[in-house]
Amino acid sequence: GQARGGSLWLRARPTSSNVTERKPGTSEDFFDKLTVEQEFMSGIDTDKVNNYIEDCIAQKHPLIKVLRLVCLQSVCNSGLKQKVLDYYKREILQVRGSVFALKSKSNDFGLPKRPQSGGSKSLYPQNPTDISYVYSGYAPLSVRLAQLLSRPGWRSIEEVLRILPGPHFEERQPLPTGLQKKRQPGENRVTLIFFLGGVTFAEIAALRFLSQLEDGGTEYVIATTKLMNGTSWIEALMEKPF
Repeated sequence: GQARGGSLWLRARPTSSNVTERKPGTSEDFFDKLTVEQEFMSGIDTDKVNNYIEDCIAQKHPLIKVLRLVCLQSVCNSGLKQKVLDYYKREILQVRGSVFALKSKSNDFGLPKRPQSGGSKSLYPQNPTDISYVYSGYAPLSVRLAQLLSRPGWRSIEEVLRILPGPHFEERQPLPTGLQKKRQPGENRVTLIFFLGGVTFAEIAALRFLSQLEDGGTEYVIATTKLMNGTSWIEALMEKPF
């Protein structure tokens, strides 16, 4: 291995392993993966090696898929235990015999843990009532902040904002008198949200849903430097050796 700028390059020879076969891309595998993701989001067994991830590594499922699940587990557990992280690294190297790196100096993302909760009718995709339906129970933080900014405002959640990494501020810029337009009854407020670094399709779906709520009163215009999903996000973190 070779450390380089906070990244770790790893190399190993492939070995074989006998496990129950799951073919990537099948409907059975899709639901297995979805089940694991939802269990992680509910805080179930996030502190130990996951059997599904272990099987995916052994069966040489796409590396991006494996890394997405490992990263999700790390975020939901506020960082992986060192022995769990080392186990995943060792298994990937032994099975794949490949070289890769993740540009991350820590496996602890410093995000607040999501409390465990049961099912809710607001999450049902047939008739959802909350933005958390887009992730089967998890509301994108960016969209929740946009919702609270609209009403009642960020000043009401100052203690929550202090938990989040990075600075924040709320500032209102009044328009000159000649440009002010009085809103008509029933006319929605228009809010521009600019995502620096990229926005996911699920966040866009959540904002669309938010603007369609009867009591929302806000229409959202989205601008961003990049449209992304979990795969493209992981690819952006990976480096290939020279």
